[in-house]
Amino acid sequence: MYLLITLLVITAAIILFIAAVLLDIYCGIRFKKASARERTLSTGFNDLHYYTNGHELFEAMKESIQGARHHIHISFFIFVADEVGNEWLSLLKKKAEEGIEVRLLVDTLSSWALRKKGPELAQSGLQLAFSGKPTFPFIFYSLNRRNHRKIMVIDGSVGYFGGFNVSLDYIGRNPGMGPWHDNHLRVEGESTHTLQHLFLEDWKKATAVDLLHDATYFPKTAKGTAALSLIGTDGKQLEDLFADYLGSARTSIVIASPYFVPSKKLMAALIDRLDHGVTLTIVLPMKKDHPLVKPASYHYLEPLLKKGAKLFHFYQGFYHAKLFVIDHSRCYLGTANFDQRSLFWNDELSGFCDDTALAHRVLELLHKEIRNQSVAVPYAQIRKRSLYEKGKTLCSTWLSYFL
Repeated sequence: MYLLITLLVITAAIILFIAAVLLDIYCGIRFKKASARERTLSTGFNDLHYYTNGHELFEAMKESIQGARHHIHISFFIFVADEVGNEWLSLLKKKAEEGIEVRLLVDTLSSWALRKKGPELAQSGLQLAFSGKPTFPFIFYSLNRRNHRKIMVIDGSVGYFGGFNVSLDYIGRNPGMGPWHDNHLRVEGESTHTLQHLFLEDWKKATAVDLLHDATYFPKTAKGTAALSLIGTDGKQLEDLFADYLGSARTSIVIASPYFVPSKKLMAALIDRLDHGVTLTIVLPMKKDHPLVKPASYHYLEPLLKKGAKLFHFYQGFYHAKLFVIDHSRCYLGTANFDQRSLFWNDELSGFCDDTALAHRVLELLHKEIRNQSVAVPYAQIRKRSLYEKGKTLCSTWLSYFL
């Protein structure tokens, strides 16, 4: 009898806790998300350089840091103080000791361990801040609201953004994941001001220090040749932007992402384009770094493949690039994955570019990865998954809104 009462109490406590969490999230969405800022696309002309190799990107970024004369602004979702991260920190401390303003913003949860470095970094003059701190009320809601942006701005004239973070993983030195495939864009021109503004907005939110109206951080920039439209989204707007962009396709759509958990609206846009004869190619990693996302993805992939979409699993390492290309001429590059967490929860940075040369370069590298490092996954293969695998898909799909 005592055991039965204990089990009932424990069960009741678990149910009450789950109910409290769901109520917290519901109220957070209703009251906090509804008041989240909305932005408009900002278009500028720039000189662009596309990176897919972590070694090459980090060398270019470190060279930019070494050349800084006034300030270095860096924001990452993940910054690990391992061999790679410590090399970055040593360089940033050196620049801070030279009198350069150095601000480093990282996500509270994903880069928590960096707090141990706080006193050491502060002594050099480097300013370290953490974004996405849990807040009351709606603590469980705020725990889900992560700053997933990756931005670097040097002297207000050179910027970088994309999918890479800072750790050994991102240069392919994690034996469990293998080579790391990602993408990042270097920007020189008018859009550096948009990157700067977004970084300073996030810095103000994290530190309450407002530098947005200081002209020092917005020097005059040269006009480049490629149009780039940037927007920062805070758990809203991105679904509509993606749907409009994908819905404009006339001949082809190529999507590459580490995760594939689209919303109903994006699924409707893709199915509509397939019904109108548009080809759809999807590239995803064969390896998984999350237990639920890959099983959930099959729920969305199956109806698309049934209508003629092509799926490829990248097998040589982990695929972390975030992009799609429309009609071989326009592309999306940014920090957002093709999943509902990026659409409805994370703070993201998205770039839409109509530069044909960039789109061709992106496709050239992507097609090479498809030919040499990926395997086709036919519709029949997904249909023949075991009952156990289909069960995992069913259960994972229930949590799609959080994946």
